[in-house]
Amino acid sequence: MGGPGVTDLIQPRVQGVWNTFRRAEAGRKAIYVGSVTLILLFWCACFFGLRFVLDVFMGVEVFGPLLTRKLLEILLLALFTLLCFSNTVTSISTFYLSADLELLMALPVRRSVLFYARFADTILQSSWMMAMFGLPLFLAYGVVYEAGWQYFALLVLVLPAFVVIPAAIGVTVATLLVRLIPARRAREFMAIAGLFGLIAIVAFIRLLRPERFIDPQAFESLAAYVAELQSPTPALFPPRWASDVLIGGLRGQPTHWIDLGLLVVGAVAAAGVVRWFYALVYERAWSHSQEASAPRLASSSLLDGFLRWFLVPLPRAWHPIVVKDVRAFFRDPSQWSQVFLLASLIAIYLFSVSVFPFDTFRGPMARTARSALAFLNLGLTGFVMAGVAIRFQFVAVSAEGRAFWIPRSAPIRAEVFLRAKAVLGLVPMLVVGLVLSVASTALLDTSSFFMVVALLTAFGLAVALSGLAVGMGAVWPNFKADSAARAAAGPSAMMFMVVGLFFVGLVLAIEAYPVFLVLRSGLIDQHLTLQDWGSMVVLLFLAQVLCFATANYSIRWGAKRLWFHTV
Repeated sequence: MGGPGVTDLIQPRVQGVWNTFRRAEAGRKAIYVGSVTLILLFWCACFFGLRFVLDVFMGVEVFGPLLTRKLLEILLLALFTLLCFSNTVTSISTFYLSADLELLMALPVRRSVLFYARFADTILQSSWMMAMFGLPLFLAYGVVYEAGWQYFALLVLVLPAFVVIPAAIGVTVATLLVRLIPARRAREFMAIAGLFGLIAIVAFIRLLRPERFIDPQAFESLAAYVAELQSPTPALFPPRWASDVLIGGLRGQPTHWIDLGLLVVGAVAAAGVVRWFYALVYERAWSHSQEASAPRLASSSLLDGFLRWFLVPLPRAWHPIVVKDVRAFFRDPSQWSQVFLLASLIAIYLFSVSVFPFDTFRGPMARTARSALAFLNLGLTGFVMAGVAIRFQFVAVSAEGRAFWIPRSAPIRAEVFLRAKAVLGLVPMLVVGLVLSVASTALLDTSSFFMVVALLTAFGLAVALSGLAVGMGAVWPNFKADSAARAAAGPSAMMFMVVGLFFVGLVLAIEAYPVFLVLRSGLIDQHLTLQDWGSMVVLLFLAQVLCFATANYSIRWGAKRLWFHTV
């Protein structure tokens, strides 16, 4: 009688997720189960890590409660900011660019029902970070404070309200952007703005040096230390309301009804205001939602010159694939804007290494400690490179989307197709790996041996992780993903991350013995024997052979499975 309701519009999405799992083959089901297991393990690691940090803070005499309160305020502020950005980008897709909107707009669905269904969808897609990072945080606080049931009852009220407010802000900002500029350009603009916003947040937190809060001697006086800890966030700000309510519940104090009321009523009011604003401008914003932008970078003469130079050493069979991928990359601002993210990642990483307290290493052990730290730093570099591989190489096959039938029907072997994909993605991997490893090793002022190890390790890991990412991405592609970011967040991508990190650890384990020999010779002031040099060369060479063999085998494995996929 009254048309479809909110649950009727949400149910197909829930049913689609269940059918994807129910109808999947046994191998893919194993990946889903393994991914859920990894998420639970990561969740537990976050919980125990946060509990350890809170125990350390609480161990600071007198100032323990002040430290934990300050930490909660900082984390709630970071979550709130990230939720605002995430909801803005997601709401552009759910409200204006979703594939099923054309069907829904033609059905007898009331605009209010469509709004609340899309609003709920936006919250579910954007609030996963609250479940991944927020719940371990709040539970760790409850365990450390030995909170009663009142605290956990308050969580049931605080968390939904805390999530709804940034969702309302995100939908409002997205609607304003789409009203002014086309939806696709708005999403590209927010993707770039989100990258710069995330860079600014990370840089700001790093410049604040939050680790100094556990060292009162870092401040000029005790009064300055206490004043810094007690400086509150603005009163009319949702993170402030949430922190006041939760801290009161942790301490067993009477409920802060005013702050709780501001949070709950603010969430209801925010949803109502954005619903009114949506009804006011949605029809006009919808008319702007399908315009496209001109591919200026993709057709520039500078890019043509780069392609002519880059294609010279490559086989001719790779040229069409590389040219197509490069132009597609620069045609999409949400893709080429990742260059800024890589540059900022390198800058923040090197800045963190440069401000490391090297003065703690003194005496005859100083140079040995720096060298050991430089080698351990290669593990962190490998972790960063695996993350870059997910974003660039793992989604290389999935990026073909529904146009996968074109290379599938072309007279080209699957192995040639994947090798061309891998060699293009190798460029950002080499840049990130070599810059991070060599620059951090130079900042640590180690010997030339560790510089050589850093160069070899970074180059080998770049090749291995590139081949592994492209190969696993060809075995488990996602041609229906509406963006590369979504394809990089699936269960198979998490499986690659686990395999990639395991491989990084294996390479470092092989190189550990040569590093040990050099460190030992420095400690006891003894020259390396010819046998020692032979062992070092053999193990370092073995690590490089393992990297190239892994890349080659992964691409061959992916090539055997690639042409069996359909879109």
